[in-house]
Amino acid sequence: MPTIPNFPPQLLEEHRIWHHTNHVQSNFVPFGWGERFLRFHRQFIRKALNWYGQQGYDNRFVAPWEQVPEAIRNAPCYNRSAEFRIASQPQSFATLDELGRFMESSQLHGCIHETAARVYREPDINDFDLAPRNTVFYSIHGLIDQWYANWEAATGQRGAGRRPFLKKDERSR
Repeated sequence: MPTIPNFPPQLLEEHRIWHHTNHVQSNFVPFGWGERFLRFHRQFIRKALNWYGQQGYDNRFVAPWEQVPEAIRNAPCYNRSAEFRIASQPQSFATLDELGRFMESSQLHGCIHETAARVYREPDINDFDLAPRNTVFYSIHGLIDQWYANWEAATGQRGAGRRPFLKKDERSR
């Protein structure tokens, strides 16, 4: 079920407005953008997954990836050294903003969306206006949110480890 049935238009609009208002080029990501990006998406996926759960849909379809699928990691645009730093050295980012800006400026986030759209033959995944109605969006952003939670834990930040997703054993309910 890649496309989520009856996805609320107001949630699509909220995501669309955020991205159109905060659009950046990966070669220039302004200060403050990274923190806004990570905080917005954490809040957004919580809200969207709450709605998703209320519909009785299977949570396994929106489960976060534990790691980026190899088919995506093999793409020419994929920056493995950026992924390694984010996943293995989260404490190397002094601030949440630095982490978020790095995800964008390294083109990791964009490459994941772009390549997932091609690999899964789901063009919506690479469209800011439509991506949230696709289950793969939540797998991508669930992993990104895990990287955010890992950074919180590594740096002793408030809210360390809090995530919008169900625990592994709750996904099949």
